[in-house]
This record gives sequence, structure tokens and C-alpha cells, in this order.
Amino acid sequence: MEYRRMGRSDISLSEISIGCWVMGGDYWGGADDKESIEAIIEAVENGINFVDTAEVYGRGRSEEVVGKALKGRRDKVIISSKVWKSNMRYKDVFKACEGSLKRMGTDYIDVYFIHYPNDEVDIEETMSAMLELKKQGKIREIGLSNFSREQMEEALNVGRFEVIQPCYSLLWRFIEEDIVPFCLEHEIGIVAYSPLAQGILTGKFTKDWKFREGDERKNVPLFAKGRFEKCLEVAEGLKPYAQRHGKTQGQVAINWVTSMPGITSAIVGARNAAQVRENLGGAGWRLSKEELKEIDKIGRQVTDHLPKFENFFSHRIIG
Repeated sequence: MEYRRMGRSDISLSEISIGCWVMGGDYWGGADDKESIEAIIEAVENGINFVDTAEVYGRGRSEEVVGKALKGRRDKVIISSKVWKSNMRYKDVFKACEGSLKRMGTDYIDVYFIHYPNDEVDIEETMSAMLELKKQGKIREIGLSNFSREQMEEALNVGRFEVIQPCYSLLWRFIEEDIVPFCLEHEIGIVAYSPLAQGILTGKFTKDWKFREGDERKNVPLFAKGRFEKCLEVAEGLKPYAQRHGKTQGQVAINWVTSMPGITSAIVGARNAAQVRENLGGAGWRLSKEELKEIDKIGRQVTDHLPKFENFFSHRIIG
């Protein structure tokens, strides 16, 4: 496992981290707390030191699971959580942070993200609260998630943040245009979520796939009829590289993300310990430069024809 410095901070993150959204039980069609705890423990015991959650995941359930899993292991991990966009007012940020600390059973959060921008609240108000939390020692570093370059510039004018969390995968590459260059220029880390495009790049989906009840992925733009089939062709295109390296398609997709400029870590979700072990196979080896170029072309069969959506979850086109 490779460990990479996050921005200018003194925090180093494993190149693969564990995302705990699924452990909240919402969106993904349910979760089993015992399996979730086992997944986190499996990750930490095998070199993953970055655990990512948020107050909104299962309305706090994910944070509670993280707290239970990391009891007695707190000093081994970097924990990140996020304040939801309905809590962006100055006082609400403090209240949200206290709630997260309590649910996770810790007295500090290593990286605290603003989950989404809120156009109704000036970023100066939210960032001021975040900077005060850092001053108080409640959080170690500030992060932004799902922000545009313009919004990042506005936030940076208020105060320093060390990392961003955008969506990034072989099938979703909008950040390459302006956000990655901005982060490289300002030495800001990037922890990418959905490197497997919510499972599409594992190669496990079929054209006639039926989602379990409560699984909201079916509403995401990449899963739209017509586009989904094209995405599956990209996943199929990873097979030769997987076979060449003795890996799976998903492991190739993860390795591609962690090989890209500016990427500090790829946040990969896991429902159980077996999925963690699968994800770990994306680390400890490297695709060649030639392979990266070839895979780039495969992915562009989809990304070159994608309209610019507001975000990964929205069908609203902004450019």
C-alpha cells in the first residue's frame, strides 16, 4: 500500500480508502451493521488508514458504525466526515460537528468536509466556522466536496483547505478540465469518490440488471438507458488488462484512478470484508504508461459524449 501526503498537511493517506456511505443503509438498498464493522476492521488491518463517512449517510447510522468499528483503533486511522448543506450556517456547523463527534465516539475529526455548496449561505460564513473548529482542535483539516473550481476559489479566499472530494472515475472525468489543475497549482489533495462508477466498472452488471428495493443507483445519469449499455462496454474493455495482471476489472479501474495526476486516494465503498479484500487488489502494483493511455481511450468512448451534468447524481445539464 502506498501512502500519499494530503495537500500541505502532515496527514498521509493510503492510496485506497474505505467509503462508508453504504453502511448508512440508505440509497444502496440496506446494510448489515455487523458486516459493515467487519469491513472497516478488515480495511484497517490491511493497510487502509483513511475511513470516510458523513452525517447524512443513514442519518448518522454510518458514523455510529464507524465509531463502533474503530473503538480501540482510533490512533491507526484518519477519519473524515462531512457537514451536510442544510447545516451551513455558522452555529449549525458547530452543532453538526458535535453530533458527528458523539456518534463516532471521538474528540476530533481528522478531515471535516463541507459536503455540498449551499447557494443560500455565503461560503465565508461556513468557512469561518470550519476555521474556528480547526483552531479549537475539533478538526485537524478542512475539505470541500462537490465544489466547482469557482466555488473552491471563493472558499480559498476565506481560508486554507487541504483536500477536495470530487467524483472521479474512468467514466466521470469532468474534474480533469479545471479542478485538477487548480489543486496541483495550490497543492490541494484530491480524494476521489465513486472510482468504480458505483459498481459499473467491476464488470458485475449485465444489461438486464435488476436493482434491489431501495437501491437508488438506477436514478444516476450513468445508469440511464442507452448510456448504461455503453458504460458496460467500457467495463468489458478492461478485461484484457485484468487478465494480463491477474486482477479483476474493478481493480484495474481503481489502479487507473490512483495513477492519475493529483490523486491522493481513491475512496472505494464496501458492504462487507470480502468487498474490502477485492478493493485492496487495486493497490500494490501499477499499470504501465502505455496501458494507461489505452484505457484512457476506452473510457472516452463514454466520457467524450457525456453532457456536463450538475453532479454525478443529477440529470441537470449545466454545460
